[in-house]
Amino acid sequence: MHLYRNKEGIIPIESAAMKRARGIAVVGVCALAVLSVAVRINAEPVSQLHPTNYVNDFAHVLRPDTTAELNDIAQQVDQKAKAQIAVVTINSLDGRDIESYAVDLFKHWGIGSKSTNRGVLILIAVKDRRYRTEVGYALEPILPDGKVGGFWREVVPLLKQSDYGQAIKQNAERVASVIAEDAGVQLTGATAGSTERSPPGP
Repeated sequence: MHLYRNKEGIIPIESAAMKRARGIAVVGVCALAVLSVAVRINAEPVSQLHPTNYVNDFAHVLRPDTTAELNDIAQQVDQKAKAQIAVVTINSLDGRDIESYAVDLFKHWGIGSKSTNRGVLILIAVKDRRYRTEVGYALEPILPDGKVGGFWREVVPLLKQSDYGQAIKQNAERVASVIAEDAGVQLTGATAGSTERSPPGP
């Protein structure tokens, strides 16, 4: 930095190198700000998520026919076995751990009625490559952590191929099968032309 004396006293004069450095710093700050905004856009806070159906594909990774089949399966479980399965895809957890995120979303949406606690949340955070199945208290005896964790391990090869639709569908079918068997009911094949269902909730 050079100094220049005028009537008001000594005034610092920036060299060309310092101007370039300051310019780079400003650009760097702007880039970080843009990156921060982009990350926030891709993140989905629990408070901002609202269910419109059994399947809520916020990450937009499911094909329409897969979504329809999953909604059909979930509706049958709801009507026949009196249990609710919610399938949710999001882009990012925004730095949160998936366990607490799943618990908060489960409670926020009220998956399964409060009187029965027969709810299941199948959650996947695509960009974070994290997944979780949250199970209501009443279903824990038939869907313990080891079993639902095993369902995810079965579909890891599909997840590695980014085949989220098939991975989630297979996982949900396994969960639905366990619930249906325990309730003594039979589920029929999913219908691709399913209409919109009631969203999860009490």
